[in-house]
Parts: sequence; C-alpha cells; structure tokens
Amino acid sequence: MKKQLSLKATLMGAVLATAVSMPAMAEVTESTAGAIKAVDLMAAWVGAGAPNGAFSYKDMSGNSTSASFDADILPLMTKDGMWGAEGDGTETASCASCHSGNTEESLHEMDLTSYAGIMLGGDVLAKPPGVPLFGQSKIGATDYDWGHSKMKERLRNNRMPPNVEFDITEENRDGPCKINADNGCEVGAMAAWVDSGAKDDDNFKKNILPMFTQDGYWGAEADGTETASCASCHSGNTEESLHEMDLTSYAGIMRGGDVLAKPPGVPLFGQSKIGGTDYDWGHSKMKERMRNNRMPPNVEFDITEENRDGPIVAHGMR
Repeated sequence: MKKQLSLKATLMGAVLATAVSMPAMAEVTESTAGAIKAVDLMAAWVGAGAPNGAFSYKDMSGNSTSASFDADILPLMTKDGMWGAEGDGTETASCASCHSGNTEESLHEMDLTSYAGIMLGGDVLAKPPGVPLFGQSKIGATDYDWGHSKMKERLRNNRMPPNVEFDITEENRDGPCKINADNGCEVGAMAAWVDSGAKDDDNFKKNILPMFTQDGYWGAEADGTETASCASCHSGNTEESLHEMDLTSYAGIMRGGDVLAKPPGVPLFGQSKIGGTDYDWGHSKMKERMRNNRMPPNVEFDITEENRDGPIVAHGMR
C-alpha cells in the first residue's frame, strides 16, 4: 500500500504541474477543416494499417483529409486537456502522464509517449511481449481489428455504474467489497456465479441481483453522492431504457442488451448467443463494464452518450 500511495502522489503531482503550464488550445468545431471526433480519427488510422506516418480520413464535412501519426494521433495520447474536462471543469490529464514507459512505475507497464511504445501495448512486463491495443492477434501482427480492440473499449465505454470515483491504485476495480472480500469482492462473486452456470438460485437473489437494483451499492461518486442503481437506467426492454436493457430481474438480465436494436439481444456474460450457456466471464461485456475505467479517467459522464466518441479534433487541436 505504501508503494501504491507514493506512486499515486507522484503521478498526480506531475499531472497537476503539467496542467498548470499548458496553454489553451484552439477551439475546433464541426465546420473546421479536418474536423473529426477523436475516436473516429483513431479508427481511421487503425483502418489504414496504423502507420507511423501519413494516412487520410474523411472529416465531418465529408472531405478527404491528409493526416499523420505525429501530427494527429500522438497528440491524443500526449496532450493534456485533449479529451475535454472532468466534471469540475479541470482539464483531463494526458494518457501519457500515467502511461509513460514500459516500467513497473508506469501504469500497466505501458508507454503511450511514442509510436514504438504504443505498438508494444500494455502489461509488457507482466504479460510479455505485451497485450495488443488495436485488436491484433499478437504484438507485432498487423491483423488490426478496431471494432474489438482494447483501445476502442477504453476510450468509449463508461465504467458502470457511472461516476464511481476513479482510484489510480485500482483498489476499487472489483467493487466496494460488501461481499466476498477475500475472493475478488463483487466482481469475483459474479464471476463465480457465472462460472457455476449463472443460475436463478438463492445466491443470485441474495448476492447478485442487489448489485443491480440497490442505490448506493457500488459506493459514492467523487462528491459523496450515492451511485444510482444499475436498474434505475436499465429498467426494461424498451426504447426508454438505456440500451433497451432490463437489469431488474433474472429474466431481464439474461435477455442482455440492445434487445430491440439487435434482436434477440447482446449477451452480457460472454455467451455466443442469447439463450446459450457457453459462458465466458473473462471476455464478457459485464466484466468489462464493471471493472474498466473509461480513459482518460474522469471524463464527465453524459447519459445521452454524445461524448462517447470524444471531442472534435483537427491536427492536434481540440
């Protein structure tokens, strides 16, 4: 714990010092030449083969635009404030301020300061040669798959429930530990339930369902307000319920998400299809959304999802 707190203090001090010294960036609007959402820009770069050099993309006006890794992609990782502001208006820190090298001191042993570092991926020491960021089958491969990439997931997907306070030590990633404290807390309990067949049993009713239906279960937001229950936003298989998802009951949970848009629904527990029992917690959407903080941390949650693809950018400007 002492090492973790020291790391937290060091990183946050560096972030604050950098934020104070950064000049304001020029504002970019939809009509700016070359304007594009940040996530869409990265998708275009990956789709072009993730080159360490020139590529092109269509801007928001439909015009073909020339770009390069150094001018357009690297600033998404290295510039403070590139991804907007936190809930209190403070600029978000750059990705590279926490992921600065392939060392134990850099979070997830990841280097987002250069092309070479980015292509080495994450967890370079813990899982050598590293975990690919752009959907490749392995480090060094060029079979990029942006749609299933870790980078897309971490840039777009809000951790659920929203506004759980970000902890740079990652001690709260498995939940508030109201149950199962010695074996992975809430996330570990749900993993065990899924691995046992995800049954509608007493364990589900007593331990699993309350995770979805109780306000304040997952702790407090940064301002001390209780987090809302999952079911308060995902209350039925209707257009009014976010992602047409029902987390109020066993039957609803097993129908998954996007029930109307992608019938019969998108499985939550790694199954190959709704109704399937080939559960795979390790690759499930539920695990990802419960554990993974959206990056960079503390981007303000927007229930309309208007900000999921990031800010409008153009040539290193926001």
